[in-house]
Amino acid sequence: MLVAESNVEAILTLPGEIRPRVETRYGFRVGGKISKRLVSVGDRVAAGKLLARLDPQDVEPAIAAQTAQVQAAATELALARAELGRQKELRAQNFISAAQLDRQQAATDAAAARLRAAQAQLDAVRNSARFQELFADADGVVTAVEAEAGQVVGAGQPVIRVAQTGEKEVLLSVPEAQLGFARSVRQWSVEIPALGERKLDARLRELSPLADPASRTYPMRLALLGVTQGVELGMTAVVRARSEKAAAFVLPLSVLWSRDGRTYVWIVDEKQSSVHAREVRTEGLFDDKVRIVEGLQHGMRVVTAGASLLIENQRVRLLEATQ
Repeated sequence: MLVAESNVEAILTLPGEIRPRVETRYGFRVGGKISKRLVSVGDRVAAGKLLARLDPQDVEPAIAAQTAQVQAAATELALARAELGRQKELRAQNFISAAQLDRQQAATDAAAARLRAAQAQLDAVRNSARFQELFADADGVVTAVEAEAGQVVGAGQPVIRVAQTGEKEVLLSVPEAQLGFARSVRQWSVEIPALGERKLDARLRELSPLADPASRTYPMRLALLGVTQGVELGMTAVVRARSEKAAAFVLPLSVLWSRDGRTYVWIVDEKQSSVHAREVRTEGLFDDKVRIVEGLQHGMRVVTAGASLLIENQRVRLLEATQ
C-alpha cells in the first residue's frame, strides 16, 4: 500500500485502581500489651475516635515509683533550704565563713535541680500513661488491622491502618515505552466500570522516577477531580489520555517486523521490484493499526502481508500487476 500522512492523535489506555490520597499507619508512642481493639476493617472513624488501648498495668508502678522520687527530692530541698537559712543567720553574726555558706547554697541549688529532674521524669511517665490510648487524627475508613488484643507491641509499631476518605486518586503503572507520553499529558479521563459509563477527569499528581524492579513499570498517581461520590476504595478503573494531533502514518500492524530489538517495515523499490528494510519509530496503537512517527515518507510503498518471510533485496511482484 502507498503511505500517506494524516493528522491523528495517540491514545494511551491503562488499567488502574482507586486508592486513598493519604493512608496512615497508626502506632502507639510507647510499647506495651494491647488490652482492647475498638475498630475493625471497614469501620468509618471520625477524627478523635479511640482506636485501641494498651494495658495500663505496666505504667502504674512506674508512676508510683517516680512520684516517690519527687517526694524524696522535695524533702531534701526543704531540708537544704532550712539549713541554708540557719547558716545565713550564723554568717550574719560571723560564726561561720563565707565559704561554708557558699557550699550550703550550692547544695540547696543542687537539691532544687534534682527536684526539677524528678518532676520532669514524672511528667514523662504520665505522658506514657496518656499515650496508652490510640486516637484517629482525621476522618477515614479502617483498611487493615495489624495487631490484635493481647499482643505486645513496640513503640511506633503499626497497629491500625486508616485511609482518609477526603481525597481519592488512581494508582496505575506506566510502561517504559509510554513514559514520555504520560509526562506530556495534561488531562486524563478515568472510567470506573462499577459505576457504568460515568467518567471523571484527573490530573497527574505523582510519577515515580524509578521503575518497579519486578514489572519494570513506573508507578503513577492521578488525582480525581470533581465529585467522587460513589467512588469506593479498591475499585478498578480504566484511564485514558489523548495526545495533541500531529502528522503521522497510520498503517496496519502487519507492516511491522523486528530484529535485534528494533522495528522495521519493508519498502518496495518499484523500479527494481525489490524490498529494502527501513527502521521506524512507533507511537500508540489503534485496534489493529499502528501510528508511525519516524522513518517513512509520503508516497512510499510498503509491504502489508508476509513481512516476516522476506529478506533484503528480495524481488517481489506487486499485487496490482497480477490483476
